[in-house]
Amino acid sequence: MSVTIEIAGPCRKKLRIEVSAERVAGSRAEILREFRRVAELPGFRPGKAPEPMVEKRYAKEIDDEVRKKLIPDSYRETVGEHKLRVVGLPQIEKVEWQPGQPMIYTALVDVAPELTLPEYKGIAVKRKETPITDEDVTKMVDALREQQADFVAVEGRGVKTGDFAVINYTGIADGKPIAELVPDNKGLGEHQGFWVLIESDSFLPGFCDQLLGATAGEKRQVLINFPADFPQKQLTGRKATYFVDVTAIKEKKLPELNDEFAKKAGAESVDKLKEQVRKGIAHEREVELQSDLRNQLVEQLLKQTQFDLPDSLIAAETRSIGYDMVRENTMRGVSREELEQRKNDIFGFASQSAKDRLRASFVLDAIADKENITVEEDELEERIAQIAQRNRSTPERIKAQLVEHEEMGQIEDQVRVAKTLDFLMANAKVESAQ
Repeated sequence: MSVTIEIAGPCRKKLRIEVSAERVAGSRAEILREFRRVAELPGFRPGKAPEPMVEKRYAKEIDDEVRKKLIPDSYRETVGEHKLRVVGLPQIEKVEWQPGQPMIYTALVDVAPELTLPEYKGIAVKRKETPITDEDVTKMVDALREQQADFVAVEGRGVKTGDFAVINYTGIADGKPIAELVPDNKGLGEHQGFWVLIESDSFLPGFCDQLLGATAGEKRQVLINFPADFPQKQLTGRKATYFVDVTAIKEKKLPELNDEFAKKAGAESVDKLKEQVRKGIAHEREVELQSDLRNQLVEQLLKQTQFDLPDSLIAAETRSIGYDMVRENTMRGVSREELEQRKNDIFGFASQSAKDRLRASFVLDAIADKENITVEEDELEERIAQIAQRNRSTPERIKAQLVEHEEMGQIEDQVRVAKTLDFLMANAKVESAQ
């Protein structure tokens, strides 16, 4: 087999592969025998038809099978023999083959970038610690109280700021029901049993201010001027009238901060609860701090390395990040129209994020290779167990899913990256930020 390799661009090579005529003939003869073994031709039992007749009848199919076998086989051999670090799938072009002749084809492949590692031991990073204050603890304890809050019906007075009003409403704009103007968000047009926090910036602009003083059972008309930057473009600049029925008023009551509440929260007393909360905050901040330190390491490495990236990987990673951004924004209620208007910004951010992520991946992979950082079976099992716990499943089920979707390699890569970052941290110069 003869192979010629040319540079076809940054991180791209053009392989010209020639499979000898002898190998092609041998492969074709083998495939012809397989066809003859199962061929059914008139006047002959299966497997008994003369070989020339089988060859004539199935010539095209046999030639197709020869290509299907020899091209992948010879391509894999070429990649292995020349130690090419191919990423993605090859583009097979210009297959030339005539009976009795060599099979010649070209393959365009993207390869991992060649990079020169900077000094990666002793990188200086700053540990930016934030002291935990009593106010931090109080806020977290209050958040726990919020989770246990009761909502008590209010009688004898009207709605005031801070209440929750339970309302039914329908809205019209320019004589048309808003639910019809915005079919993908009908909740803007009508709702039954809607709980709204009475604050100036809650729900629609100016909506809650016009409910102040309303009593349970009262009906009101609320006038809304939708601003020019309102997310639902069908309503921008329109005037609307909402017909609102206040069915109930609720006041949030937090539980008393006492030992009884502390016991419900899993502590012996208020003091013990605050101690547990302080430890929890300390743990969260340490996790955030370690993440920040690792980000600093990666940033320092990327500043010191310059190399090209395979276009195919950039395109695939950009699509993945862009899809995630669109999905997350859609879940937050952003309309298709707004996403369409922002598509250039989304693509630009996704493209830059893709490049940064890929560059970091290649640099960390090169360091792992140089330092011979590998993943042991027990480390892989531990990672799978963590995924199972987070997804409330079993390690066996998660592992089966990963194997089925061919994603075990991704999990192994994640563990290897984490170990590489641990190695870099162990060799970093950690300074306290002033």
